[in-house]
Amino acid sequence: IPNLQVLLPSDRHETKKMIEALYKSDIPAYIRIGRNPVEDVYKDSDFEFKIGKANEMCSGNDIAVIATGETVKIALDAAKELEKEGIGCRVINMHTIKPLDEDAILKCAKETKGIITIEEHSIYGGLGAAVSEVVVNNHPVKVKIIGIADESPVTGNSKQVFEYYGLTSENIIKLSKEILFN
Repeated sequence: IPNLQVLLPSDRHETKKMIEALYKSDIPAYIRIGRNPVEDVYKDSDFEFKIGKANEMCSGNDIAVIATGETVKIALDAAKELEKEGIGCRVINMHTIKPLDEDAILKCAKETKGIITIEEHSIYGGLGAAVSEVVVNNHPVKVKIIGIADESPVTGNSKQVFEYYGLTSENIIKLSKEILFN
C-alpha cells in the first residue's frame, strides 16, 4: 500500500517508543506485534528511536545480521556465541521495514563479508527480499535469508515454529560460518 509505514518492535520498550513516534506522524502505519510476551532487548526506554532509522545493537565487521521484531533477541544471542569464537557479528534492529533504512544495509554490505536476515515472516516479500534488493543493486555481497518457508505453516507456540523453520541462534551461527569460510 503506498505511503504505509510498516514497523515491528523488538520488545516492550521499543513498542512504547514506536507508539510515541507514530502518534507524532501523519502517515498511516501497520505494526506487527506477536501475541506472546518476548524478552527485552533494551534495558529501558533510554535509547534513540526514529521511524525509518535502524538501530545497531551490536558491532562487528565479520558478519552482519539484520533482524526485526522478536528475532532481534535471537540475533543478539547468536552474536554473543560468535564473539566467543572470535567472529565479530554486527546486529541491526530493522524495526522499520517501510521506509527501509537503506544506508544501514549498505554500511553492512560494505563493512562485512556477508549479511543474514532473520524475520518471523515469509522468506518472500519481507525483510530478506528488501535487503537483497538493496544489496544487489548497490554493493553485492552474500545474503542468506532466514524466515518462514513458502508452505502451509506449521502450528505451535513461537519457539516450536521458530525451531521448525530455523529461526534460531544456532542457524545464524551455522550460516555465518558458511558465508565466512566457504
